[in-house]
Amino acid sequence: MRRVRSSLPHIGFPIIVTAGINLFLLLCAIVLFSNHLTPSYGVRVYPARTHYGIGSYDRDNLRIITIMPGNSPRFFVDSTEIQGGFEGVERLFTEWDCPNPSQLNVIVNADEAVTFGVLQRLMDMVLDHGFTAHVAGRPDLLNYE
Repeated sequence: MRRVRSSLPHIGFPIIVTAGINLFLLLCAIVLFSNHLTPSYGVRVYPARTHYGIGSYDRDNLRIITIMPGNSPRFFVDSTEIQGGFEGVERLFTEWDCPNPSQLNVIVNADEAVTFGVLQRLMDMVLDHGFTAHVAGRPDLLNYE
C-alpha cells in the first residue's frame, strides 16, 4: 500500500484562534445590540431638571418649540426645523393667527446646554405676540421625598 503525504503546512492553531476571535466579536455585538449601546440617529433633548409638572392641554391650542444649542441655535416646531433663526421664529409667530392669542399655549423645550439668553429671548418673543408661554423640564426624581 502506498502512503500519501500532504504537502500543505500544518495551520490548525491559527484557524482555531481566528474562530475564537470571531466568536468573541459576535458575542460583543450581541451584547451591544441587546443593551441598546449602538449609535442611534437623531438628537436627544435633555431639558433642565424641575420638580414642577405641566398639566394637560388641548392639542388644538398647543405648539411645542424645541431649541437645540450651538453657535446659532436651531429651532423646531412640532418636529419641523424653522429656517432663519430668530427671524424665522418671528415670521412663524406672525403666521399663527388665532382670535384670542392668550389661548395658544407655547411650550418651550430647550436643551440644558442652551444659554439662558437664548431661552429668555424666545420667551420674550412668545409673550410679545400674546401667547401663553411654558418651559418644559424633565422630572427631578432624586429630590422627591
